[in-house]
Amino acid sequence: MTQLCFNLFNESAWFGPTPDLPRQIRAAASAGFDSVGLDTFSLARLVESGERVEAIAELIGRLGLRCPEIAALLIGDDPGETEAQLTLLEQAVRVLRPDWILVNSHLQPSAQTAGEFRRAADRLGALGAGLAVEYLAISPGIRSIAGALDLIDRSGAANAGVLVDTWHFFLGPDDWDDLAKLPLERLAYVQFDDHPAIVGDDLREETLHRRVFPGEGLFDLERFSRTLRARGFDGLVSVEVLSQAWRGGNIEEFVRRAHRSTAPYWR
Repeated sequence: MTQLCFNLFNESAWFGPTPDLPRQIRAAASAGFDSVGLDTFSLARLVESGERVEAIAELIGRLGLRCPEIAALLIGDDPGETEAQLTLLEQAVRVLRPDWILVNSHLQPSAQTAGEFRRAADRLGALGAGLAVEYLAISPGIRSIAGALDLIDRSGAANAGVLVDTWHFFLGPDDWDDLAKLPLERLAYVQFDDHPAIVGDDLREETLHRRVFPGEGLFDLERFSRTLRARGFDGLVSVEVLSQAWRGGNIEEFVRRAHRSTAPYWR
């Protein structure tokens, strides 16, 4: 059965305030989610405040959840920065035991990018985590399923797959044939969200602040889920609604609506 994951990134420390991770995790369990997705920015802020990542892992386990995804490893042109991120991620992986580390890159696939990717895959793979390449419709680098596969193939990493986010699928260059042809064994997992009509020229602002719950926007999510389910997909679906309107608001209601709007597409 498909595993539904509540992605906590809408309240991430990346946006500013320190998030209340325990409250969000309890809300996810209460709403019926199977798991939660964390991010390095919030985990780093947690440690800076004197808290322990182990306490978060214990809470997740006590509530019957797990943490299958952590965002994000950002591969750029500074190997030193990649090294610093890997050091933090290794600590998080040892404690939280995720299946996947989300990877983004603004660079085109190249020997250098592939080498950095392979280095990360080997180190995190030794701890049991795979790398999920999220292509971004707004990126000058990897912005399609083919681009993500190219990076993985160049690296030769066995513990890697493509992360398909519905926002980037529907607003990027891919079409239904591209989704249908992606081998299921190369699909790491899905991030699920919807979006209303675009109102400005800044797609970065749109993707970070104006997403809506599944079924409340313009994406053909029924066809999307049907395309994957018909091929036998029953993996991880992470609900990532990035909404400024909800950020800092009622967490419990936000999580309930995320689960209620997503579950019918996958169960």
